[in-house]
Amino acid sequence: MSTSPDAKTAALPAVSAGQVLSYLRNHPNFLTEHPQLISVLTPPKLKTGHDVLDMQRFMIDRLRGEVETLRHGQRELMDASRINMLSQERVHGAVLALLGTRTFEHLLEVVTADFVKLLDVDVVTLCFETSEVPIKGLKARGVHTLKPGAVARLVGSGRNILLREETLGDPVLFGEAAQKVKSDALIGLRITRAAPPGLLALGSRTSGRFHADQGTDLLTFLADALGRSIRTWLDLSN
Repeated sequence: MSTSPDAKTAALPAVSAGQVLSYLRNHPNFLTEHPQLISVLTPPKLKTGHDVLDMQRFMIDRLRGEVETLRHGQRELMDASRINMLSQERVHGAVLALLGTRTFEHLLEVVTADFVKLLDVDVVTLCFETSEVPIKGLKARGVHTLKPGAVARLVGSGRNILLREETLGDPVLFGEAAQKVKSDALIGLRITRAAPPGLLALGSRTSGRFHADQGTDLLTFLADALGRSIRTWLDLSN
């Protein structure tokens, strides 16, 4: 039979103030070793004149604020670390899925269907500009064509990734699923020097899912792996 936390606490012997004082006298470094107690203990007020500032109270209040700031920063760092690890696991899972494809058609299916779950987004599409040297075999659901120069106009000159925190889904990029998109990531794809530029478009129904302050190393790695996979399956040269 388990005992509740309250019952366990009630069963503990009471500690008197004298015992606490005796312990602290024998352990003068206790508060130094446990600074978190400063934020919950109430120090005594010094008996001073009306015009004398209680510097001890001021310093303790400041120390409490610093301790709370450190705690908040630590929580933010841990949260960011967890999010980064989760993103890394998702991208690695997507790359492994690419490596397991059996045909080029299977690759397109993995990207436009399986990536949705693997990357925790709501829609994934591939987009390629029309060109005199088109990429054959791109007739598939979730694959869209763009006008020449569209990739540079969308992502920006000299850039490879665009992350939009708030946006209305573009039917040119996301087709019928555009109405789901409230935040997106557009990652440039360069299959070969001769092939037309492309985009891997990730869309989320959650505003803020992608944002400008977000790291892009993992998405760049994913786009590079995808470009290499397409080049391999279509037996294209660099």
